[in-house]
Amino acid sequence: MNEFYVERLPNENGDHVVHKHGCPSLPAKEKLRYIGVRSSMAASLREAAHFWYSSSAACPHCMGS
Repeated sequence: MNEFYVERLPNENGDHVVHKHGCPSLPAKEKLRYIGVRSSMAASLREAAHFWYSSSAACPHCMGS
């Protein structure tokens, strides 16, 4: 289980990027919305899309860890 965050502002592709806690590219806290503790990146992406941002994507750094 990991803690996940989603960026409040979209990237250049229009996606709100989802990060795991401790990601080296995690933005400042005020630029993030806390998703919570989830079992997987897929679960956090579904929640971000359902509750806040219809277009979300996994952070490439987090996908490798």
